[in-house]
Amino acid sequence: MCGIFGCSLPAETQESSNSVDTCLEALFLLEYRGYDSSGIAGVIEGKIKSCKRAGNVHFLKSAITQKKLHLDTAIAHTRWATHGTPSEENAHPHFDHKKTVALVHNGIIENHAAVRNQLERAGIVFRSDTDSEVIAQLISHLYNGDLHLTVKRALERLQGSLAIAVIHVNHPDQIVATARKSPLAVGIDRKKLGYYVCSDAHALKNKSVDLFYLKDNEIAILNRKEFKVYDAQGSEVSKQIEPLEIKSHKISKEGYEHFMLKEIFEQPRAIERAMHGRIDRELGTAVFEGLKLDEKKLLAINHILVVGCGTSWHAGCIGASFLESVARIPTKVEIASEFQYTDPVISKNTLVIAISQSGETADTIAAIRTAKEKGSHVLGICNVDHSTIFRKSDSCLFLNAGPEISVCSTKVFTSQLTVLALFTLLMARLRHLDKKEGLSFLKELNLLPNIVNQVLSRFGMIEKFAKRYAHYEHFFFLGRRYMFQTSLEAALKLKEVSYLNAVGYPAGEMKHGPLALVNPDLAVVGMCGNVQTIDKMLSNLMEVKSRGGNILAFAPRGIKELEKITSDIFYLPKVSDIFASIPYSVAAQLFAYTIAKIRGTEIDQPRNLAKSVTVE
Repeated sequence: MCGIFGCSLPAETQESSNSVDTCLEALFLLEYRGYDSSGIAGVIEGKIKSCKRAGNVHFLKSAITQKKLHLDTAIAHTRWATHGTPSEENAHPHFDHKKTVALVHNGIIENHAAVRNQLERAGIVFRSDTDSEVIAQLISHLYNGDLHLTVKRALERLQGSLAIAVIHVNHPDQIVATARKSPLAVGIDRKKLGYYVCSDAHALKNKSVDLFYLKDNEIAILNRKEFKVYDAQGSEVSKQIEPLEIKSHKISKEGYEHFMLKEIFEQPRAIERAMHGRIDRELGTAVFEGLKLDEKKLLAINHILVVGCGTSWHAGCIGASFLESVARIPTKVEIASEFQYTDPVISKNTLVIAISQSGETADTIAAIRTAKEKGSHVLGICNVDHSTIFRKSDSCLFLNAGPEISVCSTKVFTSQLTVLALFTLLMARLRHLDKKEGLSFLKELNLLPNIVNQVLSRFGMIEKFAKRYAHYEHFFFLGRRYMFQTSLEAALKLKEVSYLNAVGYPAGEMKHGPLALVNPDLAVVGMCGNVQTIDKMLSNLMEVKSRGGNILAFAPRGIKELEKITSDIFYLPKVSDIFASIPYSVAAQLFAYTIAKIRGTEIDQPRNLAKSVTVE
């Protein structure tokens, strides 16, 4: 779950002295993939020169400045640890024992232990605990003078996913790159100022380049003047090269203390952008430019599978409820990391919806691969163009939420719900929902930006409640119907940024076991935004109160019985059950943010987490 980058720049260009700066610029753009450690390496005067540091890329930049490191051809890496603790020793690039090979890697080598044992029996001594070092040592062990063929032979012995860039002291101006089940792009500078390799095209967003992606087991050879690509059999192949067009966004906190808080307050505008250009008021329906299914094919869909991870899975759970209750289409939600192992039942009339903020979530990409193998049309929903999910899906709907920098997803979540609601409307209007009902649906959806603004305007009240509850170590978020799924997301926000034990649970199920956990040390947040089930919800909260639990309720005004259960009530504007997840999630985000701030945790880059999970 890492970001990799490499560049080979012609010596005669002015930029040749800036390979290190080029790599650092890219690593900052790739840091969402991991920030446990980072490093850079290249070949100078027949030796590998490198610099590695634990911590984020700023630590690496400081060390490079002190060393005055100069490289013409370089590979670089920012890491999220999978094998081996976050440390300078385990940081990339990794080397062989003779330090003739340097390598950066994203992915997981499944048979690394077996390969390591073989190499150790051959007398090779390892310096780190990582699976990535195994690749470097294996390439060194197999090296026969031809780096391309050596990498090809190493690939044949390695199992698992990988994207790697390799340099060798005998080939000082060359980078050899290859990938399997992990994205890897090659960029070609349009002004002939060099060649780049990266795990994410957005690392090149400030450059004028053309781009192509490597297929599984293809090997690219880059040097200062040219590139070549070979397939798994060793034959040279031509690649379809396309211009890279990425809009540049100014990344700034704009006066907010954290990106998370800024992005929470951006949600009214993000919801509007998610709806922009997608509403047909004349017909009372939704339209999507990126949807490559005509009306006949949409009508033929009789089963929908939604896949996602983390926050995107929670959005999928709520979206599935939309599709079943409004469009009346049987819809199942799968955690993407489990999907490929369940042998899912998919027919030609099954639509698979794959949801991901970054478009690079490895488990979701694997789920797409499984779905397409079974013949399903895959509809991707993501926030990043040029992403792998954009490229792998048959259709793709963009959220248009703008960059989300904080690891903890906020505005993307509510944008996902907005797009899923619009897609539900489209499917329902094609079936049974009449125009009047469609217009009523749109009217309520259009009220959401204003409703969210009202929630945000009462941030001060949420801060007061957060101060009251910040000392608790254990939280239950309880809800029914749409509010149960909203509780899952609310609990995840608190876990991510405050490091507290928080559980989302269906309120009616408390009496079937979890009620045993209720005591005065437990904080319970009742998500009371579902009118259909409010009487049952009040009974469930009374069960908690009678056993000594402390209750904070998020609820609309006018529920007198709730005031008899708790005096800690954050009031939200009235909103229909189907759309309540959006404002109630915003309130929960502010609650989690404030508790994390009070407790002094790292909010934008929580420990052990990365923005995009790029390994399975």
